[in-house]
Amino acid sequence: SPPPRSRVPAGTAGSAVAGAAVSTDGWRAAGLDGTLVPVSSTAGPREDSGHLASGFADTPAGAVLAAVGIAVRTSGQLGPAIFAPTIARQVTGAAAGALLAAAWQDYALASAQHPPTSRGGPAGAATATARAFRLISWSPSAAAAEVVTAADDITGQEAVTRLQVRWLHGDWRLVAPPGGDFAAAASPATTLSGFTSLPWR
Repeated sequence: SPPPRSRVPAGTAGSAVAGAAVSTDGWRAAGLDGTLVPVSSTAGPREDSGHLASGFADTPAGAVLAAVGIAVRTSGQLGPAIFAPTIARQVTGAAAGALLAAAWQDYALASAQHPPTSRGGPAGAATATARAFRLISWSPSAAAAEVVTAADDITGQEAVTRLQVRWLHGDWRLVAPPGGDFAAAASPATTLSGFTSLPWR
């Protein structure tokens, strides 16, 4: 059956759909080649081949899950079997090509340090883990969220990245960041006030 569509009025945004309206009840952490992504039995993804995860609900929760889950899968660290189909099928926007080129570059650098265990396999885990989110806007056709990530190194440095998704062809698609560079779109996280923690924090 198709993922559910929300009854929240189109164009509703701000506090009405942020925080309290995005309940993480029933969310859990799923492992993806050494990193974590949030999933939900009701909001998605309904399909997870290990390479692609799709079938998110057209709800505020589905938009957040798609934004985080798809963004993680664009990491070059996870290998071309994951990032190549994810970017080709689940990323939209003028900078999608630049995002793919950056993923291949990251993969090449990571492979030099940690050779893949199989041809084209992962070169390591993603270098940051999503910790918390705040929904900025939502409608049945577009949404934006700020996501706090922490570096998976000794610094544990936290940053806030704005992610945007669009509802296209029956599912959420991630909008590629300007220049295909999520790091350039990030800023230091100064507070988690107003953010909802993901289930593993």
